Amino acid sequence: MQIISHYVSREFLKMTLICLGTFVLIYLLVEILEKLDDFGNAGVAPEQTLRYFLYIIPGIIKQMVPVSILMGTQLTFGLFSKNNQLIAFKSSGISMLRISAPILMLAMVASLAVFILGEGLIPLTNTRALEIWNIQVKKVEPRAVLINERIWYKGDRTIYSFDQFNFNTQRSGPATLYFFDPQFRLEARLDAFRANWQEDGWHFTNGIYQTYQGGNNASSSPFQEKTLVLPETPEDFRYKEKSGEEMTFSELTGYIDKVQREGYEATPYRVERQMRLAFPVVSIIMALIGISMALRKEKGIGVAQGIVTSLAVTFLYWIFFGFSRSIGLTGVFPAFWAAWSSNILFLLIGAYLLLNIRQ
Repeated sequence: MQIISHYVSREFLKMTLICLGTFVLIYLLVEILEKLDDFGNAGVAPEQTLRYFLYIIPGIIKQMVPVSILMGTQLTFGLFSKNNQLIAFKSSGISMLRISAPILMLAMVASLAVFILGEGLIPLTNTRALEIWNIQVKKVEPRAVLINERIWYKGDRTIYSFDQFNFNTQRSGPATLYFFDPQFRLEARLDAFRANWQEDGWHFTNGIYQTYQGGNNASSSPFQEKTLVLPETPEDFRYKEKSGEEMTFSELTGYIDKVQREGYEATPYRVERQMRLAFPVVSIIMALIGISMALRKEKGIGVAQGIVTSLAVTFLYWIFFGFSRSIGLTGVFPAFWAAWSSNILFLLIGAYLLLNIRQ
């Protein structure tokens, strides 16, 4: 039995890797054809263009693993059927469930690998790819950044720094402003315990205002309330937030807490967090469905039919997956069910078909 398990595992891995390589190549070629003109029109250097397409490969691999496992399973049993090996296995008294066990084990390993890839490499490569696309191609570079939970923004002649800025109430914790002359020499600095923006300007509470007259000469004047009319408003300070794809699971959890503290709706990020857990499991479900569909006939399934059914099942799964995700993002569907309902449905279907295979 160990020899048969090794043989089934080897054939499954070979077919799955061929499918994965083919799908990744097709996906990448489509991306290149769609975006290469944009890189050329923006004058992006060839090495940066190459880096962008290299950076998106891990994300493509993650997306293509489930369908590759499904089709790899179908093709493996299709070849077994074509060579009459399924009949030989059955004649030897070997259970079809026993033959399927190595594939299910490898699918579990693939699920773990997808999760690790999504937590380790993909957030980093997605961030790098988006930086190249947004900054070098789209020429959009945010002037506000978030560093250690503190917003920094460079105006024309002022640099702002806010701690715990709440965009709903338009208030912040400790704030520091640096004012410069046209030659970008420091003219003044304001430190305040709290800042609040209103229609008539910025209101600062309990702080100190320092002016610099050249060299190290400075004069300070403490204040309890100070109002300044400045060209920047809170909307200018909206920094570029990371997308869910750029965050690890722990970063998503921390960001959800932060968004809720600031009074914003965190539903999209809660859905993304559940998706991060649900997606790796798809590989196991696809293997289960692939096995059950390939073995539902006495002589197995043909190679051509295996390819067609694999694409059909994948299409149906992504319809359900996309629909449940969409209604989850609206808040109508709880985040857990938005991410897991498709998995649960197809898992039940695959388990039912597998348990009814003729042994």
